[in-house]
Amino acid sequence: MHPDHVGGLMTKDQMTFPNATIYADKEEAAFWLSAEKMAAAPEANKGFFQGAQASVNPYVKAGKTKWIEGDTEIVPGVKSHPSHGHTAGHTTYIVESKGKKLFLLGDLIHVAAVQFEDPSIRIGFDTDQKMAEAIRRKTFSEIATSKDLFGATHLAFPGLGHIRAEKKGFDFVPMNYVR
Repeated sequence: MHPDHVGGLMTKDQMTFPNATIYADKEEAAFWLSAEKMAAAPEANKGFFQGAQASVNPYVKAGKTKWIEGDTEIVPGVKSHPSHGHTAGHTTYIVESKGKKLFLLGDLIHVAAVQFEDPSIRIGFDTDQKMAEAIRRKTFSEIATSKDLFGATHLAFPGLGHIRAEKKGFDFVPMNYVR
């Protein structure tokens, strides 16, 4: 529920998507929407809590949220998969059709130029850096083995591609696109 993911849910004081339902991990919601956790957070992190609460709470009040746990089918062909570490309830979504999968990694990776080659490189925004590193390695390995397509939020356009296992880390093979 970092602001770069939920910040567009509100337009001034109106829900931008009043007919939408927000699906998020139960632990993610419990962490970011908690007044107690915000009060206990370092001053520099309080804005993240405030942004999540301002963006998501109107949907909570309108009954437009569903908190998910574990591997959950959201709609046919779309499943959630816990990938906690970057945040308390960080989630990977898997879209499957005709035997093919697309893994949507969210913030599992931030800096492609270094984190594919060395998944141990961590960022300050990771809530649990050790766990984020472990899930990054595991997920990269699974996707490289399966040869499935993946997308991630902080990759350069088109943000889609394949992961190839290398002797030293992994390699990102961007999906070709037509301009």
